[in-house]
Amino acid sequence: MFLSRVFSIPVRFFIALLVCFPWELLAGEVVTAPVPEFSSPALIPYPSKVVWGKGGARFKSVHVHLGRDVPRRDDLVREMKDVFRMSGIPAAVSKDVFEEGSLTWELSLDAGIEGEAYVLSVTPEKTTVRAGGFGGFFNALQTLRQLVSKEKEGFFMPSVQISDEPAFALRGMMLDVGRYYMSPAFIKELMRRVSRYKINTLHLHLTDDPAWRLEVKKYPALTDRAFHWKSRLPGKFYTQEQLKDLTDYCARLNIQVIPEIDMPGHSQPFAKAMKIGMQTEKGVSILKDVVDETVALFPGRFFHMGSDEVHITMKDFIPRMAEYIRGKGKEVIVWSPGGPHDKDSVLMCWGESEAGARMDKGMKRIDSNGFYIDWADSQSGVYQVFFQQPCEVPQGDEKALGAIMPVWCDGNLSSEKRVLEQYPLYPCVLTFAERVWRGSATKRKDYMAQLPPRGTAGWAEFREFEQRLASHRDRFFRDVPFAYVKQADIAWSLIGPFDHRGKNDTSFEPERKIAPSYRDGDRTLEWKKTPVYGGAVHIRHLFAMFNMHRNQYRLDHWPTLMSGDVGKGSGTCYALTFIRSPKDQEVWLMVGLNGMWGHSGGYRSARAPEQGSWDFSGGDVWLNGKRVNPPRWPFKSLPWTDWGKGRIEEAPLTWEGYFFRPPVKVKLRKGLNRVLIRSVFGHWKGDNGQRSWFFCCIPVLWDGVHYREVPGLEYDPRPDAR
Repeated sequence: MFLSRVFSIPVRFFIALLVCFPWELLAGEVVTAPVPEFSSPALIPYPSKVVWGKGGARFKSVHVHLGRDVPRRDDLVREMKDVFRMSGIPAAVSKDVFEEGSLTWELSLDAGIEGEAYVLSVTPEKTTVRAGGFGGFFNALQTLRQLVSKEKEGFFMPSVQISDEPAFALRGMMLDVGRYYMSPAFIKELMRRVSRYKINTLHLHLTDDPAWRLEVKKYPALTDRAFHWKSRLPGKFYTQEQLKDLTDYCARLNIQVIPEIDMPGHSQPFAKAMKIGMQTEKGVSILKDVVDETVALFPGRFFHMGSDEVHITMKDFIPRMAEYIRGKGKEVIVWSPGGPHDKDSVLMCWGESEAGARMDKGMKRIDSNGFYIDWADSQSGVYQVFFQQPCEVPQGDEKALGAIMPVWCDGNLSSEKRVLEQYPLYPCVLTFAERVWRGSATKRKDYMAQLPPRGTAGWAEFREFEQRLASHRDRFFRDVPFAYVKQADIAWSLIGPFDHRGKNDTSFEPERKIAPSYRDGDRTLEWKKTPVYGGAVHIRHLFAMFNMHRNQYRLDHWPTLMSGDVGKGSGTCYALTFIRSPKDQEVWLMVGLNGMWGHSGGYRSARAPEQGSWDFSGGDVWLNGKRVNPPRWPFKSLPWTDWGKGRIEEAPLTWEGYFFRPPVKVKLRKGLNRVLIRSVFGHWKGDNGQRSWFFCCIPVLWDGVHYREVPGLEYDPRPDAR
């Protein structure tokens, strides 16, 4: 019924997509990376090849023509309607002929374009898209969505020629619904948003110790609330019909769904409900039945069988289950490091930073190293993700499949909405989408815990990206948490560590007078000659001290400006900057000290601050010589008491993290404003949990949900700034 259909939709667009654009005749520069200066429109992820032309298309409506052989026409029409809706275009589709001020969008199949690639052209007369399949057309529509802007009398799209393809075929998110149930409606809305950034995979971690969330009709006891943790929404699970519906919905968004049944570890509900462990003949028999029912729900290529963090007692368990799953036509994914795997397994790599695991580049692999956002905050998480290199290669191939960003829920949540608030979700996912679509020439471990120095190519590249990120924050995420503000121009001077001798809140001379140097015992300490950049600054990254309870350190893993000064010791450091404000004004201050308040952690997290303190470690903040008072905390400062027994993983977080609590109001005066941070590391008052040595301090505008930069501020880190 859609053959040769032509329909019109009122819009403010005037677009043109030329079917066969002669790239070799084009006058202009083809860029394979964004130019270092920000220019509108902001595209994320930035396409592979872009040539901007002069002028553009101005229009009031769009006239769409789908070629006769364009695949999945209904799904493409549905997606175009979503583009039009977001742009303010009436949703009704008519069969009217061309009208004045209408722009043609023409989509045509090109068998010479492979996979998810597409070619897009916008001229004042016409917009054309060529692709070889549904994925390419879908991706082109996401780029068109970002190219459109509203004008007073209609719409505008700049003249541009784009030839685009992903660096990696698999670009995904993992949701830990085994530990915390998320409703199908919530997952759909999340996938709807991330699909607009060319994310094409949803990995569902359906089972774990707290609960089994997948309906198995032969074994209904698996989803019985009696066998789930009482603190983790016991009895909540997905029916098979719900999972079929979710999979169908995701397919319309060019998203495949990968199910994970974790075996043989992370399987308490199985053992409780079945009265037997997985690593038994009876357990294997039951799991084969589970696999039979599961593979029928998920038509995709992969099946994830977990396999990590477990003592293997049945030596042939993993080989037998892997062989059985492959017999159902699926490729098997396992965690790495994890249980023993064979050469045909796909490794999902996670342990580089946490366990020092090396990636096996001879295997098919999916990279999650450095992409765990339950370990990240919103400001430093963005540059941590930005400087990664998926699969440790510039481009994907038959072995380097891509990357998945996990959203683990080791810690409990008070609501599924906290996934959007208490994780740096959208800032990091958009950054991840940029990186895994574009790839990266190198892996910059030296920039994962600190921004590059100002004036370097890395700094310019990041600064350009965060301009685009902030543009998307303001245009597409005004109604949801997106706690990120631009930070590349924020500069600090650092000094330390002063020896607090186990009394973390000791006051040192920088709090009384700013001077070039200070005596600390028999040492002279001076401000570092090189400033550090960013609103979020690591004195020493969490991963340097991650396994210090085992007396294992990785001090050079993700280095910082202060790594050589602080080593693995304790102490007090100070950070100094002067903010030049164009006027007297009230602003908000986003402040965070130490912590690591993600939803993984336990003994690796810092203890929550006591009332009247910014953090448990003794840190503090001053503006123009006056202390910035912390809020009154809605939580108690309690120690870690071990997994399954204690507060940290079962009592949901509230305001512990700087990016999911209200900022504090402060007054900036016209001219220079001195900001001094006391950043402290050291175990005291009987608590040994802290791993992170970190601070964040950024003036922001805030309306209760939405963050923006304060216009006109300049930063001078020199101690003698005037």
